[in-house]
Amino acid sequence: MNLSYRNQKNAEATANLWGKSIDRADWFKIEAKSDDEAEITIYDVIGWPYVEASDFVRELSSVKAKSIKLRINSPGGDVFDGMAIFNALKDHPAHITTQVDGLAASMASVIAMAGDEVTMHKNSMLMIHNAWVVVAGDRNALASITDVLAKIDGNILDIYYGKTGHGKRELKAMMDAETWLTAEDAKEFKLIDAVLDSETRAKAQFDLRLFAKTPDGLMVEAGGRDLTRKETERALRNAGASRDFARSIAAKGAVDGVDMDVIQEIMKLKLAINGGK
Repeated sequence: MNLSYRNQKNAEATANLWGKSIDRADWFKIEAKSDDEAEITIYDVIGWPYVEASDFVRELSSVKAKSIKLRINSPGGDVFDGMAIFNALKDHPAHITTQVDGLAASMASVIAMAGDEVTMHKNSMLMIHNAWVVVAGDRNALASITDVLAKIDGNILDIYYGKTGHGKRELKAMMDAETWLTAEDAKEFKLIDAVLDSETRAKAQFDLRLFAKTPDGLMVEAGGRDLTRKETERALRNAGASRDFARSIAAKGAVDGVDMDVIQEIMKLKLAINGGK
């Protein structure tokens, strides 16, 4: 499949928006603990330009263990890569336990639902919300993408509903509101099966400012400083924004940095349907 947006320029722009290096190779890891047990860790952003779902699914298919523990600490990522991973886990014959070590936000929370047993450490968090997309075009193009997003949200809603059994109307309202859940919240809502004791304070090491309602305790600054006005404008242009739009958004920030609203606008400018993820 020729996905024209998957080029070096856009890869660098996406990496900059996540505050990450494009060269990181620790997106996931699969280890055999014994002949009967394997452990998988997903401790990074899901999908391109890091390791694509095709690599994950290929490696997962080679695992012959009877039980798999999947450990998650992820802010989410590409919705279609995430769905491919979810389906591969559901199809695997092993008994799968998913374990949220720090954060399972957005598409990572969907992957967590793939477990036969879903667990969270008591100091971890889970977040659910609607899919995001950036699109430009006339009213017909916008109407078309709205229909696609509605279908994506419906698929995600079905996955949450399949786990919790709560009413779809309530779940949809939670997705609309971008809902952050503690382990106890998730257990009470039946999105997970068990809360694990932990002596280690889990903290997500991701820049989560793109999400509207990130709890203050999870805010981690990326790169150690704010973007300058010129860096903001360049990031927006790299992400496909017009020159005038980029200048307008960048101008909202102070000379020595960018306010929260600007950061959110920048982070939303990703070039593929990715569930905000």
